[in-house]
Amino acid sequence: MLVTLYLFVFLHFVHVDVQADPSVVIIGAGPAGIAAATRLLENSINNITILEAENRIGGRINTVEFAGHFIELGAEFCHGERNNLVYEHANKYNLLELPTKSLENNVYYSNGSKLDPSLVEELGLQEDYEYYAKGNFNFTGKSIGDIVIERYNKKQVEKYKNEKEKLKLAKEGLRYSELFTLTNEGSFSWFDCSADNGYEVCEGNQSLVWKKVGYKTILDILMRSYPDPNKKLPIDDKIHLNTKVQSISWNKSESVTVLTIDNSSYFADHVIFTPSIGVLKQQSDKLFTPSLPSAKREAIEATGFGGVIKIFVHFPTKWWKDDHSFSFFWSEEDLHIDYPHGPRKSGISWITQLVDLEQNINNPNVWSVWFAGDLVPEVEKLPIDVLKNGCEFVFNKFLGKNYNVTAIDQIVRSTWYTNPNFLGAYSFTKTGLYRPDLSYQEVLAEPLKGVEGKPAVLFAGEATNPVHFSTVHGAIETGHREAERIIKLYKRKQ
Repeated sequence: MLVTLYLFVFLHFVHVDVQADPSVVIIGAGPAGIAAATRLLENSINNITILEAENRIGGRINTVEFAGHFIELGAEFCHGERNNLVYEHANKYNLLELPTKSLENNVYYSNGSKLDPSLVEELGLQEDYEYYAKGNFNFTGKSIGDIVIERYNKKQVEKYKNEKEKLKLAKEGLRYSELFTLTNEGSFSWFDCSADNGYEVCEGNQSLVWKKVGYKTILDILMRSYPDPNKKLPIDDKIHLNTKVQSISWNKSESVTVLTIDNSSYFADHVIFTPSIGVLKQQSDKLFTPSLPSAKREAIEATGFGGVIKIFVHFPTKWWKDDHSFSFFWSEEDLHIDYPHGPRKSGISWITQLVDLEQNINNPNVWSVWFAGDLVPEVEKLPIDVLKNGCEFVFNKFLGKNYNVTAIDQIVRSTWYTNPNFLGAYSFTKTGLYRPDLSYQEVLAEPLKGVEGKPAVLFAGEATNPVHFSTVHGAIETGHREAERIIKLYKRKQ
């Protein structure tokens, strides 16, 4: 009798303790995971554990030191000023500024000549695809490539039918426009990404960059360690780096069981899953027991996820003038150049997918190279010397007539697509799969309910944001959303 009474009291005590301070495991310490953790801590939910597969926090924010200054291997821009959490946080401390670059004024042709800026503007090579769809142009079911080609061809072919040279440039310019578009969309082809989607642009400048502190500072602001490190939330001892999750068992008992690859087990009332949609695409079948519901599997398939590469190069000697950027426009003839090193596809070398060269705002001797297109996965695997030589070849081919381009002495690149903890850069809506009556992002965000009907596994991350996907501010919003879901659940029970 006493044993039974003691067991009853013990179980009753445990039950009350769980309701007062539920246990939460957060998978991933990117902006969504850190946002969720800090929001929980701010609301006195302290029993949290953060499991991060990388050896650092930040996810697709990756500010690193290079040539004595910070560079952004991952997220770089703050997209907009209104209804943007990144802007709201950073602007309080005057941490954002405009980049000093003007791509349209420095477009070089592959014969080494600079295209007249007025001609670049006239051709409309760097216009957003929506520019071509003004009026009554129908987006429904079409890709960005469909929209641009249809509208652009109608406009430019008619306009230049009697001007042979301009017509040639206009036709060649479609490929230039595609690469320019892919750096924004993160897909491997502009036929992959839908022209109609639910994305909502935050008003204001779309290309604000961080001052010398770097994008990683948004994490410090969320954790309250910036501007005063003494006010940091008690989060450090809750983060477990180099801890990759192997499986999540979510519907067999009252608690969720998370098993890591080192065979450590973590038990929680709730799990917030924040890894990329790329990880879900490749690993969801073996990650979750039981398997994900069919609606969520369909949403994973419907979400696009590709990749871009940022390459940073350092020149020990200045060779440029007052330039801040150069972009590269290949002629049809040069596009099939017989470059002997590195991958090719359909007879076209990887070097032709280098988009532009942009000066680092904090270090004029450091320049970033954007690389986009279907050869991204192979270029990420290239030996660094092959990458360096390919970049130098392109710079000299395009700029060598006007500049004495010096050799690169340091180089580093991003590897988001081949990193198994990310498997891509940022999400997009696949062509033909946008539905105004059904948001696949919202389906992705729908929690998995456990045996008691409570949200056992919750989902956050940029790909689960129906209006701000592919952005850091969108990721932060989802971390707050899932934290609030847990907070409200226990507020109702108290």
